Amino acid sequence: MDGDGPGLDAATADEIHRVQRIVQTLLRAGLVVAVVLMAVGLAMKIVSGSRHSVGVKLFALGDAGSSADLVMALGVLALALTPAFRVIALVVLWSRERDWRFVGVALAVIVTLCVAVLVGHG
Repeated sequence: MDGDGPGLDAATADEIHRVQRIVQTLLRAGLVVAVVLMAVGLAMKIVSGSRHSVGVKLFALGDAGSSADLVMALGVLALALTPAFRVIALVVLWSRERDWRFVGVALAVIVTLCVAVLVGHG
């Protein structure tokens, strides 16, 4: 045993570690993309000299006030979607492990997120 849990063989433990590294990379990449987009949008806003921003709704990204507002909104969207992608990756991991209780919980989280977006009108 290598401390990963009862009954896990070396191949299963290696697969779990591989998927965990993928999930970590996904989270880091999502954070980097979000920060870069928000920083670029802010820089665009500063360079344009504008002091006003408009609220941008998820289902109306094309209606953003300016390109700077759109870039910043995309950064916020990337930041918001990063944990959702993590939950999806965990569904895959737990499905491979046949841990159906956690798959069910993760799917419930995904459904809750989707309902929240739809009820909140994006």
